[in-house]
Amino acid sequence: MPVDFSSTYSFSDVDEFARASEIKVGAGYVYTRWGNPTIDSFEAAVAELEGAPHAEAFASGMAAITTTILALCGSGDRIVAARQLYGGTHEFFSNVLPRYGIKAELFDVKDLDDIERALDGARLLYCETIGNPRVKVADLESLGGMARAAGVALVVDSTFASPVLCRPMELGASAVVHSATKFLGGHHDLLGGVVCASEEVIEPVRALAREFGAIIAPFTAWLALRGMQTLPLRVERACASARAVAEALEDHPAIGAVFYPALESSEDKDLCDSLLGGRGGGVLAFDVSGGRDRARSFQEKLRVIKPAASLGGSHSLIVHAASVTHTQLSPQELAAAGISEGFCRLSVGLEDPADVIADLYEALDASGSA
Repeated sequence: MPVDFSSTYSFSDVDEFARASEIKVGAGYVYTRWGNPTIDSFEAAVAELEGAPHAEAFASGMAAITTTILALCGSGDRIVAARQLYGGTHEFFSNVLPRYGIKAELFDVKDLDDIERALDGARLLYCETIGNPRVKVADLESLGGMARAAGVALVVDSTFASPVLCRPMELGASAVVHSATKFLGGHHDLLGGVVCASEEVIEPVRALAREFGAIIAPFTAWLALRGMQTLPLRVERACASARAVAEALEDHPAIGAVFYPALESSEDKDLCDSLLGGRGGGVLAFDVSGGRDRARSFQEKLRVIKPAASLGGSHSLIVHAASVTHTQLSPQELAAAGISEGFCRLSVGLEDPADVIADLYEALDASGSA
């Protein structure tokens, strides 16, 4: 697919121009904020991967999330959400939505009874397929059934899973959002987001997106299309490597706990098998004994793995969640989300897993008990 860099398009027929300007979608290209051939191709590709009728692309994952929520909810509405959320989403739910008269109630994603009770009178249910950063797996089949029974839209952030591992709309989701920056793009060189949904759901999202103007750039859409050509290969490699790394970390004395759903020791193993085909994704987490000081010292000694705040790409990246990705949470909220002072999230890239494991072991040993 070529990149169409045009921001505006000319018409030889002024009546056709007027009609396209009024309809904006599906009647010809007028202005790239309303539509662009390269962006349309990216949207169509993601929609097909997710098994969704439509998709809308955004300038970032957070733009996709916030626009979707605001398009589906209004003043006086209440959202029920899993507590296992990306820090930016948590901040949006806790501190931004109340300004618009929208309340979000957070529950542990495993508390299905509490979630089901809370859905009475709610407008929307929100969760992540694999929760950030503790990589807890959501029981999407149960949550989808609850949402349908309550007449509530289920919106799922499936960034950690990608369509390779799971297609939430097949399990009852009304909409699926992705940070295209992560596994879809896969090369740490783009910033984008996308939401997939039915026509009924996508229409208000699309309309609000055009008003907000947080539209993905054509070249970014082209980069994402390029990255998606290798998506299955990259995800399968990341899953296999992440499992090998997780198993190796379980044997290191400086690691208090390892969180990865494909591990035999994981409480999510059965759900991982049924929902994700036994593949736990390319992200794992672990507690470094010694708290924040040793976690910092350990990260500074890494050579292959880079301390950086992203995931799902070609390079292995690590973050100390409490001081990078989840700084918006209070100490109480961090504890409730299972994030300790020594908690680190590791996105495993395409390096040889033996090199990643050796890097982790050497850095842990060198950090001592600082």
